[in-house]
Amino acid sequence: MDRETMMKTMREATSNVLETMFYQPVQIRDTNCSLQKWFSGKQFLVGATLSFNGPSAGSFYLLLPATMVTGITANFLGIEEEKINEEQKKDTVKESLNMIGGHMLSLFDTEGAFKLGIPEFIEENDLTKDKLGGLKGDAILIETEENRLAAGIVIE
Repeated sequence: MDRETMMKTMREATSNVLETMFYQPVQIRDTNCSLQKWFSGKQFLVGATLSFNGPSAGSFYLLLPATMVTGITANFLGIEEEKINEEQKKDTVKESLNMIGGHMLSLFDTEGAFKLGIPEFIEENDLTKDKLGGLKGDAILIETEENRLAAGIVIE
């Protein structure tokens, strides 16, 4: 897998999904900033991971502020924020990564050689500032009007 092409495709897929499905205008930041520096230590993060296999194996991840999840869930489901429950929030985070990973692989792999696993939710206590340094792979740093996110890919 060509890393440069893969990352370009991941940036495109991430931007497309967040803007189209969640109505979040995004700006991809080209910086070598670490995840610990990108996210302030004061905000709680949640996320998801999604494995894939095929000619190469690995996983995708998505990290976002917990405070952002209610809004994107409301946008995605088309319901009022007050009516959203915790399970819907978790499902939205997982589905957003599923769409990003699926879209990325469809752009990158037109032959369908890659297969996606089942997305798993990452709780905020597993995304403390100390644990962010343990995330491997290449990260895409993303800004919306009010939030900072990160998406990444790890090749085994």
